[in-house]
Amino acid sequence: MSEPDDDPRRAPTGARGDGPRQARALATRGAILAAAAEEFASASYHQTSLSRILERSGVTKGALYFHFVSKESIALAVVDEMETIYRGMVERSRVFDLDPLRTAAQLAREVQDGLDGPVVRAGQRLCTEGFAGPHRPGWPYRFWQDVFSDLFGRAAAAGLLLPTVDPLALARTVVDVSGGAFAASLAITGLEDLPMRVCENWELLLGATADPGWLASWHRAGGMRTVLGSHLTRAASDGRGGVTGR
Repeated sequence: MSEPDDDPRRAPTGARGDGPRQARALATRGAILAAAAEEFASASYHQTSLSRILERSGVTKGALYFHFVSKESIALAVVDEMETIYRGMVERSRVFDLDPLRTAAQLAREVQDGLDGPVVRAGQRLCTEGFAGPHRPGWPYRFWQDVFSDLFGRAAAAGLLLPTVDPLALARTVVDVSGGAFAASLAITGLEDLPMRVCENWELLLGATADPGWLASWHRAGGMRTVLGSHLTRAASDGRGGVTGR
């Protein structure tokens, strides 16, 4: 198979035009992944065809097969992109210098933001369908369980959780409830009411597990409604419902 014009290996290192050629190659790969994410986000792995990805991306068949050998390799690359996004969320959460429970709530907001884009939705769907690769079955669920287990463990050590609350059990519950909310919202409203579900679920979970002193401070600051902010405002203005105030 001949190499496409945007192959960064065609010109010697340092040759004139090498930079632009590499940029074109990266742009081509990005176009393929963006198209694949849109397709995988709206249909199952088996329903998504290479021809649909090719048509949406606007690249040549040769360029597609230069960058990816199969539909499976494209799906794995989309999951890689989702993993990068999720790890970036955790890294960014550290700069806010919030207590562990507020950090957990902020991460819920970050995931909500991510679900507005097709890469995270596609990655979630591919993982749920078993196309994350043999080395990471159920990856996002295990990842977030570990993240929240660490946060809730630190919250318990700081006295922010009720003494009867097991941090790992709470982390599993958050992942279970979040996964169910995503699936239900996708099926019922196409994710339009997901902000409302996230808000209600986190208020209920924190209300049942957080120390009363922390909870009072949380409510005074506006609670999950303040964390989600414009998401809930937009949902209410679009007629998708909202969360009643305390």
